[in-house]
Amino acid sequence: MSRTDSRVSKMDKRGLTRRNGDSFSMATSSRRLPVRYIQLLLQSLQDMGVERARVLSLARVDPHDLDARDAMLSHDEVERLMQAAMQASGRSDIAFEFGRRIKMNSHDLLGYGLISCPTLDAFLRMAARHYHLMTETWTLRYHRWPEGGEVVYTPLVALSAITLPFYLEALAMAQQVQMELLLGTQAFPYDYHLSMTEPAHVQRYRELSPARFHFNAMAAPGLRVIMPAAMLDRPLPLANEDVMRDIDARCTALGRTPPRSDVGWVAYIMAALRETRGTQVTLEDIARRVNVSARTIDRHLKKEGMGFRELSDKVRFERACDLLCTSGGAITDVALQLGFSDAANFSRAFKRVLGVTPGEYQRTTTSATQ
Repeated sequence: MSRTDSRVSKMDKRGLTRRNGDSFSMATSSRRLPVRYIQLLLQSLQDMGVERARVLSLARVDPHDLDARDAMLSHDEVERLMQAAMQASGRSDIAFEFGRRIKMNSHDLLGYGLISCPTLDAFLRMAARHYHLMTETWTLRYHRWPEGGEVVYTPLVALSAITLPFYLEALAMAQQVQMELLLGTQAFPYDYHLSMTEPAHVQRYRELSPARFHFNAMAAPGLRVIMPAAMLDRPLPLANEDVMRDIDARCTALGRTPPRSDVGWVAYIMAALRETRGTQVTLEDIARRVNVSARTIDRHLKKEGMGFRELSDKVRFERACDLLCTSGGAITDVALQLGFSDAANFSRAFKRVLGVTPGEYQRTTTSATQ
């Protein structure tokens, strides 16, 4: 790996790490996952002959906490459940099996909107806009360029050496199942890059051609999926753009509703910032929009271990990455779109936040598709 590749890998860890390497004091217990996904994990275990009650007991999770489909479990509870699942099953491929159970309808309202998208490109754009409705523990970013595109899943919490591979396998298999559903046998060769060592059941991945799976424990924590343009632009069989637009609007409205407790403000503010498409807004602007004081929002964010400036920089430069990857993404044009006075100021800020210059980022992204 070149020095630039190494720095770009470091950049992809920005949900977890500052540029100088200091860890964010993220309040991991406030990050949540919907119970509907945990139910699928427990169903996988039951099919293997593992009793649900035993897993919940090992994980110290109250069975009544799983009664409501729209309930949420904390990151700590989910991590204990993952470890209990591996201990109780004694299988290395439990996350692989779990991920293959996650279907479109597992995502509730959003899933029906995704399956109605006209192309895979539209599908991934919609998923990236509303990924916080699926989970608060990971982010999904989608970059598109003329020859193809890339999906990047990045953890928002510190994960152990046991649970990171579990998440990675589950996310990879969930996406793979959805690609199989949407594209059938028409898929082109495309690549998954998982930041973990090759698992004992790697042969199961090799049987999923034309998808190709690459394992590298030295890479930045996360999952990258790189797809060619012909695959991204292929029409999808269940397309209904009226349904897609309706559900997209409803999901956006859900994201505009302020959380009713201390939990969920980071995801809410990030969604609000993404709606601005890179335009600079202040904490006071958002506070006026939702009729909540800026001081109250700042207090909620701090309880989740984040600040508004950090979130604003993260979202602003996510947008910068997207624009740099698109056709004609000239650095000067991107700088002006994001409100910088000139390309030099933009380049300095980009390198300060991400550790590489805009030009280095473009070159590395281009080489990754070749």
